[in-house]
Amino acid sequence: MPDVLLIDVPPVFASPSLPLGRYYPVIIETGAEYAEMEAFLDRDRSKPVVPDLLDRRPSALRGDDIVFARYAPSAPDWPWLLLCRWPPDYTGMVPRDGDHFARGAYTSEVFETVDDLVDAEARLLEVLGSHRPVRLAASPEIMGHA
Repeated sequence: MPDVLLIDVPPVFASPSLPLGRYYPVIIETGAEYAEMEAFLDRDRSKPVVPDLLDRRPSALRGDDIVFARYAPSAPDWPWLLLCRWPPDYTGMVPRDGDHFARGAYTSEVFETVDDLVDAEARLLEVLGSHRPVRLAASPEIMGHA
């Protein structure tokens, strides 16, 4: 799974459309993208700019499985992140007229507690299981960095 740069947006620019009203996740799949994002963030600007340079770039990662990855808080009072990687047979069911998937493959949600994240995972698994059999495979370690 990729790394995620989770930006805490200042209150003056926050929006209800952002996770928990204030976070902006940036999905970084490669070292080159990491360097590109670092250069983007280091630029001097006269006004704030949305850090969306990777959002619409197609994912370089492939797979036929749905993957849920938990990203633990990196500091106290920092949120939990749930990143879901959806294979093409799922993303293809969604109309292409919106920004439903970052990089054409990911959804993300931010939670204040791990219990909230676990509840969201359970709801997702329940919905997925109502349409076709679900096989779970767990990995004990955190799969990326946020």
